[in-house]
Amino acid sequence: MSAAVYSVERLDAQTFRIDECGRDNCYLLLGDDRALLIDCSIGTGDLAALVRTLTDLPLTVAATHGHGDHLGAGYQFEAVYVPKEDCTHNFRLQNTRLIRRTLLSNTMKKAGITKRDVRGDNFRAQWLPMEAPMTFDLGGRTVRTMRTPGHTAGSTVFLDEGRGLMFTGDHVCPVLPMHTYRALPLEVWLASAKETLLPAQQGVQMWCGHGNGRVTAAQLSHHIQNAEALLREYPTNAPRKHLIFYPAFSPDGCIHCDTANLRRPQRGRCRP
Repeated sequence: MSAAVYSVERLDAQTFRIDECGRDNCYLLLGDDRALLIDCSIGTGDLAALVRTLTDLPLTVAATHGHGDHLGAGYQFEAVYVPKEDCTHNFRLQNTRLIRRTLLSNTMKKAGITKRDVRGDNFRAQWLPMEAPMTFDLGGRTVRTMRTPGHTAGSTVFLDEGRGLMFTGDHVCPVLPMHTYRALPLEVWLASAKETLLPAQQGVQMWCGHGNGRVTAAQLSHHIQNAEALLREYPTNAPRKHLIFYPAFSPDGCIHCDTANLRRPQRGRCRP
């Protein structure tokens, strides 16, 4: 499968959204001296070749978090920055071909993409632990990171204050994915989300890791309100895993979560 599985949307003269067949997004930011690629998809196409059609600047690659649908094409690059907290054994497992091949979406399958199109050598890239906060100086353009634990322990947003842009990965999406393996309790996400809301309410535009990339301050505010309502409705964690959409599934906005993982476990007790 070639780079044709990707489509490109120009957000401004030096910023691109790269869509992998409706499954996930990565973002290419150009400065005067360097380029920054935020996330790198499952890797069903030649992402590195596509990037080179958009810029010949020296490239830095960094991830919003450690999941395989955001790091799968990492093998196509020399090195990738990954949030330090996500550089775990589980992270290495999620970025094997075996696991990445389970991540194909219906849109990909309808487009003729098969598991055989998920290629690449496991762990070929040098994984560089990304501390927080961290600043990427691209030359005339500065991007800083904010750690936003919740979706994963190392979940990170990238803030370009000069252009009023923020790239959130899965920390903020219309359908908020808080049901995934090793997601932190919803109350942890809630604290991070309130910090993220501040620049969004000041006009910073958010771009997320899935769908058409659009997410608004109003959507994030509704997520926060729904998370607070969930925590009131469930004063304690459920005794066993129970996945729900709250308040109900809507592609425009809902939380997908596990009622057994809403609050931090009490000290001295194991999570159910």
